[in-house]
Amino acid sequence: MDLMLQLLANSRVFKNLTEDELLSLKPILERRHVNEGEVIFDANKKPEYLFYIESGSLTLGLSNKEYKTLQPGQLIGEIGVLNKDFRSGTVFAAEDSTVITISGTLLFDESYVAAAVALKIVRGLAKQITSYLRSREEISTMEIIESGEDEHVEFKSTLRWNLHAQKTDKAIEKAVLKTLAAFMNCSGGVLLIGVADDGTVLGLENDRFKNHDKLLLHLTNLIKERISTVHLQFLHFTFETYSGKELLRVDCKPASSPAYFLDDNTDHFFVRSGPSTSDLRLSKVYDYINERF
Repeated sequence: MDLMLQLLANSRVFKNLTEDELLSLKPILERRHVNEGEVIFDANKKPEYLFYIESGSLTLGLSNKEYKTLQPGQLIGEIGVLNKDFRSGTVFAAEDSTVITISGTLLFDESYVAAAVALKIVRGLAKQITSYLRSREEISTMEIIESGEDEHVEFKSTLRWNLHAQKTDKAIEKAVLKTLAAFMNCSGGVLLIGVADDGTVLGLENDRFKNHDKLLLHLTNLIKERISTVHLQFLHFTFETYSGKELLRVDCKPASSPAYFLDDNTDHFFVRSGPSTSDLRLSKVYDYINERF
């Protein structure tokens, strides 16, 4: 079995296929290399393919200003292929990447793929979509702000700007990253950037980025450098307007592996303790990880 089929075999959509059934998909697969910034599909095109990310990373941008980073091992495009409707957003390469394309048209053509095999795949796709919908945060940003900070909610006035010193401050960036790592190491949470501790909406203007894309790129690069690229898959980014000001909402899922924060060449393991983030003592880390992961 070649590498493309081996990779698909690890996806939950295709894992129930036998080796012969996987081999039968080879005529509808193609490996594609994409350059940083290249658009893979946009909202104006009818869906023709599913995409499995082999290497690199992609960014999904939706019309409601939501952004999501997509990592190797993820399968995308399933909703459009099943609905045979226009795409709901645009996907472009965040860096040089490789994807495996799966023809959605040929997938449902019995002269290429047996109906029984296509049905297995459709069931896998349906489960993935259902899982995604169930995992989305239902609580609104307004409710979160009105309820205030707690074990699962944190407000940050800015991403990098010290409002008192009126300059960029690495300590503020660290505080943001520590919170994200802690949420992923526990049961998840929501981080709002552009909101003061008391719930006052300050907006994103203070961080002095040219646009939202630049802000998001800066944040995702920090996460890659100080936590890991792998953990981006547990974060969902949304730009929202509240009280006339723009803010960034980051929904954090519980990670499937420990999220360490790198600081001065030392790894730290953060957890949530009530409405605050704590650096877990080294003597406690092993037992926590053993139980949590």
